[in-house]
Amino acid sequence: MINKQKIIDYVEDKHLPDGGYFFAKVEPSSGLDTYYAVKILKLLGIKTKHKNLIISFWKDTEKQGGINDLYSLFLSVETCRELQVDIGIFNKYHYLLFEIFENNRLLKKSIFTPGKSNKMEFYDNSSATLYADFLDNELKNLYYYTVLANNFKLRINAKKIIDFVLSRKNDDGGFGKISDSQLATTYFALNILNLLSYPIKSLLKTKNYLKNEWLKINYLEELYWMIEGMIMLNLSLPSSEQITLFLFDCLRDNGGFSRSRNLGIPTIEYTYYAVSILNKISCLVNKNDC
Repeated sequence: MINKQKIIDYVEDKHLPDGGYFFAKVEPSSGLDTYYAVKILKLLGIKTKHKNLIISFWKDTEKQGGINDLYSLFLSVETCRELQVDIGIFNKYHYLLFEIFENNRLLKKSIFTPGKSNKMEFYDNSSATLYADFLDNELKNLYYYTVLANNFKLRINAKKIIDFVLSRKNDDGGFGKISDSQLATTYFALNILNLLSYPIKSLLKTKNYLKNEWLKINYLEELYWMIEGMIMLNLSLPSSEQITLFLFDCLRDNGGFSRSRNLGIPTIEYTYYAVSILNKISCLVNKNDC
């Protein structure tokens, strides 16, 4: 039902003269879309013909000061890794990892203290960016940090990161804000714990949480987070036919995928989620090691 070549054509149609990709097809290119475009083509078994241009895009981004936080560093490093480019060119950005995390209290002690209303009150003004990350950004920055530290083979206090992530686990087994579990937070939490060699398959309540989320899925990214989490925990997936039908409903005429089943414009990000899910299903059905 889903045409592989049409997906490839959709992605390549979004490549721009500045070397990157952007679903809206206007410059400057998006670092996020460039990262996902490279990953999509790799999943589809296509060797990108724009490798040098993509590298030039990131070099130009760097010259313009565009690599200045964890997010941009993560995208640039991971894109180069997907293209099998030496990431040593980014070694000079180690200071970002040090300044953002090692210089504050995250890896030394908890940055939260109980408040009067059963909520957690932020008390370290020097770590304001972390407050947004851990309460509002669903552990994304900590995930970026852990991936980058792993890529650069930096020494980190894995135990304290693991303890902090586990402190975000709720009674229902999901991870999230105080008592509100979120699929996104659970996805990032499992990835962080897995990277740090924590035995995530022992998280029995988390397994039940993910199983129960299937009937609540409304958006493509939620389906992606759920499936990725279930695979990490070695759980059986829901019916592959139902999953494929969900994806087919998100497919648009130009070969891209949108966020929801019947409405919305296609983007490279949502197309990546769909292609990744299809790849995982194919691997499971064919019993391949993907």
